[in-house]
Amino acid sequence: MKHWQGNWIIAVSAGHTLFAMIIFAADYASLYDNGIINSLTTDRSAAAVWFFLFGQVLFIVGLLIKHFGALNNVVPLSISLNLLMLTFIGVSIMPASGFWLIFPPVISLLMMHKKHLNQTVVV
Repeated sequence: MKHWQGNWIIAVSAGHTLFAMIIFAADYASLYDNGIINSLTTDRSAAAVWFFLFGQVLFIVGLLIKHFGALNNVVPLSISLNLLMLTFIGVSIMPASGFWLIFPPVISLLMMHKKHLNQTVVV
């Protein structure tokens, strides 16, 4: 299980999307009934859309992390640090959310950077 971080994030995104589809089912049906285009009429429907879309973006992040891992075992540090910052902000704003689930892969990615840096230092 050398490159698990991308799969972990993909699994979190799948859970996030499934949760959205269950919790916001009536809201999504209403959006469809209203013709989708310009159909956001309440704060709850806007939250439902953003909740769903964030799950999709998280899925894309997971795919990118898997791709980088398959190429050279190192995800760019800028991606890892931005994911860490996003996770800290998410946990701070919404401590009862699933943002906590992103700490294990992001910490692992940062540890991989440190390991890679230590291996490339010429003595």
